[in-house]
Amino acid sequence: MKKMSSDLHHKLIVGLEIHVQLCTKSKMFCGCAVEFGQKPNSRVCPVCLGMPGVLPVMNKQAFEYAVLVGLALNGDIAKFTKWDRKSYYYPDLPKNYQISQYDLPLSMNGSIEIPLESGRTKNIRIIRAHLEEDA
Repeated sequence: MKKMSSDLHHKLIVGLEIHVQLCTKSKMFCGCAVEFGQKPNSRVCPVCLGMPGVLPVMNKQAFEYAVLVGLALNGDIAKFTKWDRKSYYYPDLPKNYQISQYDLPLSMNGSIEIPLESGRTKNIRIIRAHLEEDA
């Protein structure tokens, strides 16, 4: 087998997007209970369905948890953030948009050190931590 060589030097950078579910009693933008295993469509309201005239209200406990995550990841907590509507069709998203912090996330520029087998540590950059609703 012929060995290939090159004068080009490349560095592999891998990024991960990690989703977590916060243990709150209600959904992100309404008072509907979060109870796994219930009958389909039994935990919905006009806000979940995106009915005309209803306005979402952010879950305070989810916000507090997200701030704690940002601090634990050594991130900068935003003084101002905003919500965006990401429009797309998905069967479990009846209003055809998702409310997410895209442009101005709750936390940015974090990092966490992980131990290596050698006894040294490696600093892992955390670009952003943000909240969004999910099914």
